[in-house]
Amino acid sequence: MRVAFAHYSQANDISGVTTWVLTLARRLAADGVPVAIHFVIAPGEPQGEPSLFQDLRQRGIHVSSAPRRPTLKDDTRETLAFLNHWQPTVFLPQCKPAHYAAAAVAGACGLPWALTIHSDDPDYWSTVRQFGGSRDGSAIVSVSEHIQGELNRRAPDRASRVIPYGVAIPECTTTYRNDPFQVVFSGRLWEHQKRASLVIQALIGACQDHGAMRATLLGEGYARRDCERQVAEAGLTARITFTGSLPPFEVMARLLESQAILLMSDFEGLPIALLEAMAAGVVPVVRRIPSGIPELVTHEHTGLLVSEDPGEAAAALVRLAGDADLWRRCSTAARERVARGNSADTSYAQWREVLEQLDRQQAAAPSSPFPLDTRRIPSLRQIDPAMHQEYRRAVPLRAAFTQALRTGIARSKHRLKRLLPPHP
Repeated sequence: MRVAFAHYSQANDISGVTTWVLTLARRLAADGVPVAIHFVIAPGEPQGEPSLFQDLRQRGIHVSSAPRRPTLKDDTRETLAFLNHWQPTVFLPQCKPAHYAAAAVAGACGLPWALTIHSDDPDYWSTVRQFGGSRDGSAIVSVSEHIQGELNRRAPDRASRVIPYGVAIPECTTTYRNDPFQVVFSGRLWEHQKRASLVIQALIGACQDHGAMRATLLGEGYARRDCERQVAEAGLTARITFTGSLPPFEVMARLLESQAILLMSDFEGLPIALLEAMAAGVVPVVRRIPSGIPELVTHEHTGLLVSEDPGEAAAALVRLAGDADLWRRCSTAARERVARGNSADTSYAQWREVLEQLDRQQAAAPSSPFPLDTRRIPSLRQIDPAMHQEYRRAVPLRAAFTQALRTGIARSKHRLKRLLPPHP
């Protein structure tokens, strides 16, 4: 069995998908399975190779990378070239339309691949519609029962399997502490999905209502500046702090110092940040949304469920800080819930079973799928225009006006030249 991943690269990324990819790849390599990861590096990333690549190579994982190309077709060809070079028996594309488009081409040629639905993000449902058909040769894996139920509703003809994320259960746990009572947010500081504005409003409200409340936001994102501005205007810069992106071991260290984790997302799959926090005994205060969250958090048993009202979330944090018995009950039950249903070993065993099944499927094929044709990409025919979105560059108004003016002048010169008599 030879397993290939395709993913994006971002310095100190703590997203759930990246955490899952790296964890699975490292465990497979440790078990002697040949593993390769192809990374696409987005514009604006720091120059030079990230330290992550060297770490992966030291673990025996083949790493290739390429800058994002100008078009979706170019990136798809780049991914197909990676597959031709490394020739895996199983392919696990992640997140990017180009990776799925390449997987669809490879799947139609006989290379087994798995489409992992990591969340209820509309982009995943677009991916299922575009590349998740049986003709494309994919297996489909959902990370929660909710996601599978939604898949069954949208694509009732496609079989799928649920494999929840798994996390390591730390030997030690956090403890109750009221002064300070530490709240943590861990994830991308985005308004899209993560609703950073609701998070920061809830934290400000909780700190204003409880003098010993402290909060730390772990992660980076475009909404950070606005969040920092709101904290400064509230006069709480000493009590609500921002760390930026952190390596995983530092994230766990911060979790073990915290008593509660706050999550106010619009949609999720099965948040790894939440699993890691619960495994450490950190009590979740999370928004009640259709997702894998209610599969983890039972109100007043493994945490507290709230609405999108940041005032309600702030009141829940203050309540936890003032009720030691409630906190201890939820902390113990949260850790037990994750240990019982979301251990890293259980998740890995289930993924090994899927990968070995796909590998046997490839071994039984009458011929090799390689080489894949990098010129013809039928999976890009009539593709959803939204999948080209990241390749579209907004043109500044001044630049657009200048270009239009130059074009107009050039056309006028051309017309004038045609009207003038030729030189003798």
